[in-house]
Amino acid sequence: MNFLGHLILSGTDPDVIFGNFIADSVKGKSYLLLPDSIQKGIVLHRVIDDFTDNNTEYLKGKRRFYQRFPKIGGVINDILYDYLLWRFDKKTKSINLEIKITKFYKILDQKIHQMPPKIREMYHYMRRDDWLNNYQHKKGIKRALHGIGKRINYSDNLESSFEILENSMKSFDEEFEIFYSQIKEKTSFFL
Repeated sequence: MNFLGHLILSGTDPDVIFGNFIADSVKGKSYLLLPDSIQKGIVLHRVIDDFTDNNTEYLKGKRRFYQRFPKIGGVINDILYDYLLWRFDKKTKSINLEIKITKFYKILDQKIHQMPPKIREMYHYMRRDDWLNNYQHKKGIKRALHGIGKRINYSDNLESSFEILENSMKSFDEEFEIFYSQIKEKTSFFL
């Protein structure tokens, strides 16, 4: 899962949300030096990543990218799962993403000076360009894919991976709904 998915699974505690958000920049056991509630968010992030990387439904989607985008199917699928989360919310009206995103930005804005420098720099762009809300649009997801392609020096046109999603949208939607139900159950003990 990408930023939006991680934040949605973080519950309502600001420190858990913050810990989940900065988790990729916290290496090894260094998280143990942080307050307990931030530690909880970092551990939650790692649980989400581990569960996602081994989930049967998630892996079905990831494999669709292997032929054209070897080695980075997981990166693509993670980003596209935020788009699928928006589709799920529009269909079910069960998450209220617009309201939750406003709350996430408010929490993260208040904690910006606690962010590691690289996360703070990335968050500046996320906030300025409203990534979390723009993940609901094809253009927003393609922009995210293009950006990650540039950051990892991937020479192929990464945003064209969206075509694979579009060509198998029904399967992706079905897989995502099963996955989302499973991961909510898996992470519920944290909240």
